[in-house]
Amino acid sequence: MDFEKLLKNVAERPTLKKCTALLEKAKGYDELRKLLDFASKLRDENVGRTLKLDSFVYPVKKCMLEKYCIYCSNYVEEFRLEPLSIEEFCRAIEFIKGCGMKRITLEGGYNPDNSKIPVFIEISRKAGFETALDIYPITENELEEFKSLGASEVYASVEIADGKIFKQFKPGENLEDRLKLAKEICKLKMGLSSTLLIGLPGTSEELWIKGILLLREFDCLKHLTISGFNPVFGTPLENSEPASIVTVAKLVALARIILPDIDISAAGSVSLQSLPLMLIAGANRAYLGAYVCRARTGKGFADELDEVFKPEYETVISDGLVFANPSRAVERICMELDFEVL
Repeated sequence: MDFEKLLKNVAERPTLKKCTALLEKAKGYDELRKLLDFASKLRDENVGRTLKLDSFVYPVKKCMLEKYCIYCSNYVEEFRLEPLSIEEFCRAIEFIKGCGMKRITLEGGYNPDNSKIPVFIEISRKAGFETALDIYPITENELEEFKSLGASEVYASVEIADGKIFKQFKPGENLEDRLKLAKEICKLKMGLSSTLLIGLPGTSEELWIKGILLLREFDCLKHLTISGFNPVFGTPLENSEPASIVTVAKLVALARIILPDIDISAAGSVSLQSLPLMLIAGANRAYLGAYVCRARTGKGFADELDEVFKPEYETVISDGLVFANPSRAVERICMELDFEVL
């Protein structure tokens, strides 16, 4: 079967076999270009040539797993961050609102204590933000409360679509709990967001495709993030290679073909410089709005090169918090690509 015919077949009736064959054939320049072009046209037809910017505040909860995920910064004790206080959260919301953002995600680690989350949702909603939650675990009763307070989108990230492999990388959690949460989100008719991890050592394209096909079964799926693995110093995976941006772009394109009318973003090993490629691959959403997070070091998340070269966007560290706004740099990129920023 030729490549163009396979593209159409995957779009009409995606199966694991067809999707695997498609990615296997999309190895050279010509085939990759056809894949991205097909996906970007589907994006334009179904959700428009627009980019939705997401802002975030991190962390709203401290990760308290007994066994930490072996790829995560929380695996390293010195990288574990204390959650923002209510006063700090208010400062964060004021900054992000002042940057003109519309959406915000409240991010935190695995911790059963959700006592401050209702207050954070109320503050976010009062400021006029569409509010999403990326926290674990959440009980069904808590989910109902968060919905009543105005949270419209909740993450139940599949990450790794195989229970056994999931447990290898995330020994403190299990895939079944994530899927249970996803079903509860759909039951309450809230928006489901989910992240798939791409490029973890020893994982395959077939596994990543299974994740997309699994999420396709949830009728409340609103947003999928394709996150490229990015090794963290001090973890067992620190010497592994990060996921290539080409691999991430291919999975973004495949996700767009399988899920033509949902929001798709890329994260992890994908940076601001990679945004044009992700847009060409069919993405329409990005975590490149203004954000506030707890600083891990005196430089926050800044690279040493920022002391030599002018950074792409301004980052200010104040009282242990990082205040950053990449949105203007994003707007410049989108203007050149004829994209509207929402």
